[in-house]
Amino acid sequence: MKRILLASASVIAFAGAAAAEITFSGEATLGYNDTDNVIDGDPLTPGIQDSVDDAVGFYWDASIDVTMTQALDNGLTAAASFGLNVVEDSLGDDVASSDYVLSLTSDTAGLYFGNTEFAAITHWTSAGDMESDGFSEEDGETVLRGDITYNGVNASVSYAVDGEDLQQLSLGADATFGTIAVAFGYQEDSSPYTGVGGDFNSNDVMGISVGTSFAGADVRLAYAQEGGSEDRSTIAVKVSYPLGPVTVGASYAMEDDALDATVEDFWEISADYASGPIAANVNYDSNEDWELTGSYDVGNGITAYAGLVDAGDDMYVAGSVALGEGATLLVSYVDTGDTSNADDEIGPNDYQEGATVELGFSF
Repeated sequence: MKRILLASASVIAFAGAAAAEITFSGEATLGYNDTDNVIDGDPLTPGIQDSVDDAVGFYWDASIDVTMTQALDNGLTAAASFGLNVVEDSLGDDVASSDYVLSLTSDTAGLYFGNTEFAAITHWTSAGDMESDGFSEEDGETVLRGDITYNGVNASVSYAVDGEDLQQLSLGADATFGTIAVAFGYQEDSSPYTGVGGDFNSNDVMGISVGTSFAGADVRLAYAQEGGSEDRSTIAVKVSYPLGPVTVGASYAMEDDALDATVEDFWEISADYASGPIAANVNYDSNEDWELTGSYDVGNGITAYAGLVDAGDDMYVAGSVALGEGATLLVSYVDTGDTSNADDEIGPNDYQEGATVELGFSF
């Protein structure tokens, strides 16, 4: 636990001939979903989001993203960005801001404050699905992070800001030496501080991974360990190899869990196909979970999607139409088989349970 005094920590004066630049972008959505299920024992109510964010009946939202930048006389650039949630499903909602980040950057360094990512996860690269590399990810926490690049090495240090305290030192770095790419991450135990959102891990975690390419194959070897409430480590390897329009991949993770002797090693194999308008993917793992997904670019801005996921328990078909100037039309149908597990994350595009028609606009 470290104490900091934020008052009068920095003063930024926007002086000089260069004018500040302020940019706006926005998104708006209007959709309809015909789902009429009971989830977790509670009926879904039209016009609002349920406990798993699956929309029911008509749903709508609009948001604005704002970015402000100013080039300073000393070669630094000051910037601030945030989002405004204008409306979501209820016209009575108050305008709420989110994802606020204040930064001061140069060509080789940067200081970031707000809803920005932690240092370790910023640089970490895993070798497939590893149980022991659960680095904290920003999920509502306020983060103070510094970045620097020196002699080809990118490094960061960060803390979570908790009132007057700095919590959980996090370190990360990555570099490429010829054909060898190295990534490193470390975070300290922050107990009893547990963060704000579910993606924060208060345990200490350390990981290092090395990747390279030879004979056309991409290979990465990684080691990670997690302490605190967990006492486990993982050694993993991941390989991918292109064969014409098909890229085959495989990963294997050797798990060592001191607290759970039933934990088994995990492996996964995959094949990705891409040629012309057709793309397809198949995955299978040691938990007997598999998925088969594909898409077809019909032309004229129309793309069709279909897939079987969650070991064939869930299926979806969908189509999107680009209407021009940032407008899109989505039509989808999802059958989860078991409505008690219905959610809005079916397939790679996160389709909703049931039939959905949605108009989206980007400005």
